[in-house]
Amino acid sequence: MSKKPETVFSQRIKDLKKLNKSYYFQAIETSTSRGVADLFCVILGQQFWLELKVNRAKKSTLNIGLSKYQTAWQTVLNKHSGHCFNLVKVVEQRVVKTYRHEACGLTEIATNPDTEIGLCHALEHMAEIVRSSCR
Repeated sequence: MSKKPETVFSQRIKDLKKLNKSYYFQAIETSTSRGVADLFCVILGQQFWLELKVNRAKKSTLNIGLSKYQTAWQTVLNKHSGHCFNLVKVVEQRVVKTYRHEACGLTEIATNPDTEIGLCHALEHMAEIVRSSCR
């Protein structure tokens, strides 16, 4: 039985802690609360949540596949000064795109190559956003 694309993507992210021992990831598997993000992350001392998606569409779109529960959870978290990012693997373009759900909707923050280094850059950019919001 083959694994779902998001499961494979999640494992790739978690494997990055082999490259950088300061990275911490905790997978969140819950059936009691809908919409909770896939991973809790601590990168460069900054804490945030990460929702992972895999997009196989050929056209670029801001509809990244968040459920209404995920959108609601991220909205409430952000309202309480929490931080959640959406990391989308765009298969056709061989990139990962970082998005954030804000009051005005989904905002694209960055695009990086779908490589180990590209993923590290994406995560460290998210950490820097969190760090700068705490100043």
